[in-house]
Amino acid sequence: MTQFPGNRVLSQSERTFMDALLEHPAMQRASGYVLVEILHTYNPLMYKDYHQHQEELHDKEPHLRRNFPNSIWLLLTVNCGPQSVTNPHVDGCNRPDGWCPVLSLGPFNHWLGGQLVLPDLKLVIEFPPGCVIFLPSALFYTAGGLFRWVANGFQTQEAFLARATAAEKKRWWLNHATQWEHGLCFFPVIV
Repeated sequence: MTQFPGNRVLSQSERTFMDALLEHPAMQRASGYVLVEILHTYNPLMYKDYHQHQEELHDKEPHLRRNFPNSIWLLLTVNCGPQSVTNPHVDGCNRPDGWCPVLSLGPFNHWLGGQLVLPDLKLVIEFPPGCVIFLPSALFYTAGGLFRWVANGFQTQEAFLARATAAEKKRWWLNHATQWEHGLCFFPVIV
């Protein structure tokens, strides 16, 4: 198990592809100006929390590469065609109250494919190119472990608890037990 956050190791062909994708002006606009501004508009509390955590993390861990200079999400998943399928899954280690955008791009006929399938909700959503939806944990995301890394003083939970004083442990356990209540503020009601 990794004890420190790090950059993903890619093969040369993967690195070449990802560099071209991350440096593409359309991807930079989409990741930063479109997705970030949507989150900032509809959930300013979450935006502020993500932004603060990313700044603290990069101040302490400057070796971590930012995917996009203007994005608040630390990680990115890319599914490329001509046929892309993501198996139904739940990312249980990601931040449970976090919002993650799914952005549909590319030339495809959304009448013939490209649906967003949510089996637990028994939904199949037409998802044409250019659409975005925010879900708990998706393509652009920040792993819950990175939030815990910052909250635990830039160390693992185990290391923090091993070194913490009794008072620090008490505060940690209280915060841990009530974190779900704090997470509720990140699901605003839009009227």
